[in-house]
Amino acid sequence: MSPPRRGTDPSTEQRQLRPREESDGYDRVLEALFDGGGAVAILTIPAMFWVLSVTAGQPLFAAADVVFLFGVAFVSLAVSVSAFRGDWFDVGPAWPPRSYALAGIRTAGYNVALWATTSLALLPALPSGPRVGVGAVSGDLVGVVAAAVLPPLAVAALLRACHAVHRFRTASS
Repeated sequence: MSPPRRGTDPSTEQRQLRPREESDGYDRVLEALFDGGGAVAILTIPAMFWVLSVTAGQPLFAAADVVFLFGVAFVSLAVSVSAFRGDWFDVGPAWPPRSYALAGIRTAGYNVALWATTSLALLPALPSGPRVGVGAVSGDLVGVVAAAVLPPLAVAALLRACHAVHRFRTASS
């Protein structure tokens, strides 16, 4: 009888034994963007349902404003999470490790950040300026700037809150 096979051929085993190549800066940036964007996309599903409920009964052009500003805020949030998680610049504490409590805080924080940013960018009291975007998919300049600037500030505050919770949990155990 032949010995039991492990399910791999010799070439696969040789490939697995070779040392991996070090990734350059471009690869690390893409990995950070993928990880941050994925985390934001998964954790902000409630905010996406909120946008669907808000735009359900509106005419197409009014709904396009909401969706455009939400999209700007979403991309800004994903890039800022990637930047803070990947330590692209030295601002504040490092990204805390993963835990269930911090995942709950991040989920709430990301959803509140998107909701608040989109709501603030749509305030009728904001001065109307030139339209930014393409055709019907556009928004007032002040609203778009607010949707782009507020998520990084929210992520910085959320990072400090997560870091404080992590320090408290590790000190108490």
